[in-house]
Amino acid sequence: MKIPLHGMSHQLDGQPTGKISESEIFACKRGDWEAKNRMAHAFTPLLQSLARKRVPDGNPSRINDLVEAGKKGLFQACRRYSSSVGISRFQIFALDYIEASMNACGKGFLAWLHRLFSKR
Repeated sequence: MKIPLHGMSHQLDGQPTGKISESEIFACKRGDWEAKNRMAHAFTPLLQSLARKRVPDGNPSRINDLVEAGKKGLFQACRRYSSSVGISRFQIFALDYIEASMNACGKGFLAWLHRLFSKR
């Protein structure tokens, strides 16, 4: 499921911005915890939106699980980012990793539920 990005209108480094700086991505890539925290905070609205669309009953614990999986996908996108992608396309680049991570989390959970409640 692809969801369009509405732009990042929240704050990063205390300044309202519509973009993420390349230095933030590279700091996240190096493992800087503060940069990872800022990146996760910047992407939280998108992660929550994607998670809510995948949980029809609105179960908060399930939504939180998917948001955490999305953060892992975001950090994986930071690790795989290169300047050739371009900072202007990072959000779309990261969206593929976020969705893949959420889908993998969802499949694992659904498979577990199916095994738990299926008749043998």
